[in-house]
Amino acid sequence: MPTEVDVVVVGGGPSGSAAAHYLAARGHSVVVCERETFPREKTCGDGLTPRAVKVLLDMGLDEDLAGWERVVGLRVHAERRILEIPFPKLERWPDYGLVKPRKDLDEVVLDHAESFGAKVLFGTTVTEPVFDRGVVVGVKVKRDDGDEEIRSKFVIVGEGTGTKFTRTLGRDRDPAYPMGFAIRQYFDSPFEHSGWFDAWLGVKSGVDSLPGYGWVFPVGDGSVNVGVGLLSTFERWREVNLRRLQSNFVSVIPPDFEINSHTVLSRERAGRLFMGQSIWPPHGPGFILTGDAAGMINPCNGEGIAYAYETGRMAGRHIDEALRAGSSPSLESYTAEIERVYGPYYRLGRRFVKVIGHPRLMGFLVSNAMRSEALMSLTFTLLANLEDRRAHSGQQKIFKAMNKLAEWKP
Repeated sequence: MPTEVDVVVVGGGPSGSAAAHYLAARGHSVVVCERETFPREKTCGDGLTPRAVKVLLDMGLDEDLAGWERVVGLRVHAERRILEIPFPKLERWPDYGLVKPRKDLDEVVLDHAESFGAKVLFGTTVTEPVFDRGVVVGVKVKRDDGDEEIRSKFVIVGEGTGTKFTRTLGRDRDPAYPMGFAIRQYFDSPFEHSGWFDAWLGVKSGVDSLPGYGWVFPVGDGSVNVGVGLLSTFERWREVNLRRLQSNFVSVIPPDFEINSHTVLSRERAGRLFMGQSIWPPHGPGFILTGDAAGMINPCNGEGIAYAYETGRMAGRHIDEALRAGSSPSLESYTAEIERVYGPYYRLGRRFVKVIGHPRLMGFLVSNAMRSEALMSLTFTLLANLEDRRAHSGQQKIFKAMNKLAEWKP
């Protein structure tokens, strides 16, 4: 095992594998420390939006993606109506999404990083950072054959919502920020090739319309991923039993989906979602936080994979520049870019989820949006964060104006 490298990456999930690929492809020595062995399960809807697809294409995974389940947009169910909203045709983003179970997806991307020279250590728990005069210069790890130390010039933390190692660096989630909760399981279903992300708005707990949604995503192997997401902006979220919420949602899915106790393939798996830049700042002397470990999940739709890939590659670029220039290990430039790229949109998102946390407002918004395909299409583009600076449609002008407003008032 190498004991001194350019970069140690904590976690082999989306952000860690994207960072490792970027750095290894540019000739740097990289070690990825992954606690689990692959394949391993994750709580996830398995859906890849155009943002995620773009990064995978940028990483050169075209051939792999060609065989994955493809979707053309969002099919929204609410108020006894169904609206089919295709992904917009934009220059910056693909006009389609994909579905790939995380147990397979993470392995594909991490294998890709390995093929470029990254060294992956499975079954390796990173226990604590190594400091030298206040700068992180490596990590201590625990493996089956004992404890070891790996020295590095930089450390990238992509441990997801595990947070144990992140807290040793003096970073933790701001409890004032919204948090999400999700639960999912797999079912046999004839909708395995539906071609749509099916989403149900107005998921209820008793009489309350909750800030969140239920989903059925086609996996393509005879099964679908079925789950529910909930936001902590609902005042009584602590009273909501996720398993009961999932069971209630399954019971209202139309019979033609054939999702019931006779077609269930897996137990429920639940998890929490760190949203809206809730861990700040995402850098420190010698280290960078990426993806869920930096609280980078989109608060508007619960999407984390795209932002994990994006911030992983962003981290890789800033560290690549620092290694080549021999510059300071402070890495403030990474945090400045995070704020510039995501700050205005995430401020909008945090305000949006606060508003929909009120059941009456949530119900009102859903009812009105479902009466207008144009309004729902705009909402879909906004929530998926598909701004294209080179596009000038009415939708895009509204999107740009809203982000400008968010820039003026933090």
